[in-house]
Amino acid sequence: MFNQKFPEKRAFITGAASGLGLEICQQLAKHQWRLAIADINSERLANTKTELENLGAKEVIAIELNVTDAEAIFSAAENIEQNWQGIDLLFNNAGIAGAGKIEEIDRDDFERVIDIDLWSVIYGCRAFIPMLKKQNAGHIINTASSAGTLSAAEMANYNVAKAGVVSLSETLKVELSPNNIGVTVLCPTVFKTNLGESVSGKTAFERNLQEQLKESKVTSADIVKKTFKAIKNNKLYVMPQSDATWGWRIKRLMPETYSKLMSYMYKNRIWIYKHLD
Repeated sequence: MFNQKFPEKRAFITGAASGLGLEICQQLAKHQWRLAIADINSERLANTKTELENLGAKEVIAIELNVTDAEAIFSAAENIEQNWQGIDLLFNNAGIAGAGKIEEIDRDDFERVIDIDLWSVIYGCRAFIPMLKKQNAGHIINTASSAGTLSAAEMANYNVAKAGVVSLSETLKVELSPNNIGVTVLCPTVFKTNLGESVSGKTAFERNLQEQLKESKVTSADIVKKTFKAIKNNKLYVMPQSDATWGWRIKRLMPETYSKLMSYMYKNRIWIYKHLD
């Protein structure tokens, strides 16, 4: 862990009541962190607050909010600063999935994914960075996806949103370095989570994604372990699976080869396309 690096042990987590966000909270609670947990689902949020208190969290502030509401996120930041006089870890984690051929994704679905997966991260950074700069310390962790680095077919809305999160994180890594503020971006491929709940299954690729999530042997705990190691070592990228790492490397070193490889896998229903109708 990194308790010595952040002795005040204060964290804010969006999407905290399920999936990866819940796993982050559980691990921090076991080390007596103060947690401000945010989620849109009030019932899950209340249950999570009780669970985290029972796990040993020093304090839990539950904040019901919609991450597409910038005003609500700024208000949460003000509330945390008043209560704790600062923050150590900012997890911009809330997100949903989306998929389909470009002509299948209607404008509302496209905007919904970008609003939740990209704009919420932008809002979170803008709301908390002044606080982090004031204390000249802290770390931002943005949940993206390998969708943002690998740009798989039939995932245009999700790819665009997550590529934005990756680019934002890369920008902030440099921009905030004079202020002693670390930045980490998570870029996993498929792992066991409840992300499938956020898609309707109305497109072939959404149904394919739901099957991939069921079959994955990688857990949220695996992702969190590597994320915490990256925070401790102030690393920018977390690519926790081999396909995430090797896909990214091939794309950067041999972009044309990468494009041909992805086209081959898409046509022959290999890798993440194996359940595609």
